[in-house]
Amino acid sequence: PEFIMTSKLALLACLLLICAYAAAGDDVNFVIAPANANPSLPSKLVVFFPGGNVPNTNYTTPLVAVQEELKDSFNVFVSVLGFKSRKCIQVCPSAGTCFLLHNQVTEAISQAVEQGFDGDIETDVVMGGHSLGGTCVNQLVSGYSDTAQYSNGMFLWGSYIDESGEHGYSTDKPFALIGAELDGGLARPGKMATWVYQAKDFVASGASVDEMLKSKAVFIIPGIDHSNFCPGFDVPGDIIPSDVDDKEALKRISRATSSWLLTLWGEQSHDDTKILEQLFHYSLNLLAPYFEALNYEVMYPAMHYLDEALELGGSYSPLCEDAQMILAGFDEDVASRVHISRGCDLETFDDSRSCAYLNSTDDLEHSRSQYAVDSATNDLFVNVSAHASYYRDFLNTGSFTAAKEVACKMLTGARMAEQLGVDYDYETSRNTCKDVNQNSIDIALKLLEGSETLNRYQASGKPICLKDDFDAYFSAGPAWIKESLEIKETDECLQVSSVKIDTALDSKLFPGVHYCKLLSPARVIDWIMTDSNANKT
Repeated sequence: PEFIMTSKLALLACLLLICAYAAAGDDVNFVIAPANANPSLPSKLVVFFPGGNVPNTNYTTPLVAVQEELKDSFNVFVSVLGFKSRKCIQVCPSAGTCFLLHNQVTEAISQAVEQGFDGDIETDVVMGGHSLGGTCVNQLVSGYSDTAQYSNGMFLWGSYIDESGEHGYSTDKPFALIGAELDGGLARPGKMATWVYQAKDFVASGASVDEMLKSKAVFIIPGIDHSNFCPGFDVPGDIIPSDVDDKEALKRISRATSSWLLTLWGEQSHDDTKILEQLFHYSLNLLAPYFEALNYEVMYPAMHYLDEALELGGSYSPLCEDAQMILAGFDEDVASRVHISRGCDLETFDDSRSCAYLNSTDDLEHSRSQYAVDSATNDLFVNVSAHASYYRDFLNTGSFTAAKEVACKMLTGARMAEQLGVDYDYETSRNTCKDVNQNSIDIALKLLEGSETLNRYQASGKPICLKDDFDAYFSAGPAWIKESLEIKETDECLQVSSVKIDTALDSKLFPGVHYCKLLSPARVIDWIMTDSNANKT
């Protein structure tokens, strides 16, 4: 009996421990009422959605700071949602399945009313969210697009909306996407680049900057990281610590958020407008090198992937064109006689597959490196075939917008020298894919010259180390197509190595060709901006 009793007590203790553990991972809704509500001011309500795994109380400090910034214009109530296992996605896995979350928001609004919120439920409620919470906001607003309380606006910290619609916008509801320069997760600057560029495009299409800042605001706050939005909780994978202390981070977040809310509600001051304009221009300047680096992957005259380049069929890849000349390593006089052709089905070549850019790996597999000599000038015309492959972005969950590799089908320097009638002391090419990858790094560093991004990287960032090229299986074209540029982070560096095929002129299999899977300069900049700093302490 004593043994049985002891066992029962042990079992009970275990059950209590399990229940306590489960409860510790579950949060409940709570309301933050304004500390000193002014009865002469109108009321507003923010329904806030916490990030995944973050205790919802960790948002109290920044949300109270936003309240303080707004206290002279509005009595702002905040209903912070709480979720089982701290994951809102469990009650809103997609836009069409958010009825449980909708019910919870309705309850949270009622709780705010009980605490004194007396605004109009249909017009005075906005949504806010951080990280995964921002995803839930986006899906809920999309799924209930005709519901008044979801039509007034939303601000997302370290999160974003879907990537579709006119000018890249998937919603007609007002929004502010508020990113962090040192966000180490999905909302890194390289991901936010999509919406920063679309905001720029929206203004270029004729919209005013004021209109963009009110209804389609996108900006990146300098110096902060993803975890600064939920002080006290270090988000795994983030860039910790950020460049600023907690007090400064809090000020930057609250001022940016409150300035946008005042703009949304039509009560912005000159200072509020100035803050938002400065943040937007900062974001453009931060990402300008990245946008330019993207142009090396694929160009449809003056366009990169964020425009219509891939949909239309990119004309050519500047990276592959540079690669061809780097591999050959000719002196200036010989190089001046080489002309790289662009486009498709050029009359100069007899193979209809001699396209400068192919829209799929299947098309690339069947392309050929063509060449022809102009009998009148003895100049050499060559075709370089290219295709940029991108990281998966399933349901908008991808973190990289730069190409994961740029595949280039080229000629060896030996083949080109043979056609030009010049001496050449190399069996295949003077240089290697590794040399081209170094050129990509050099391009990135040049584009970042003078920036705080580069200063930070040079002071504490993890470097990129290039390894020698490796041969595709049996040096076969289909094997090269299937194999990938190797990118692997180690304790010391980001290791990069290209898969290649380079064949001698007497090879029985595709003689005189040089194929490389290459590192994109934009991928280098993404690394420098974000992941290289993960261990900067």
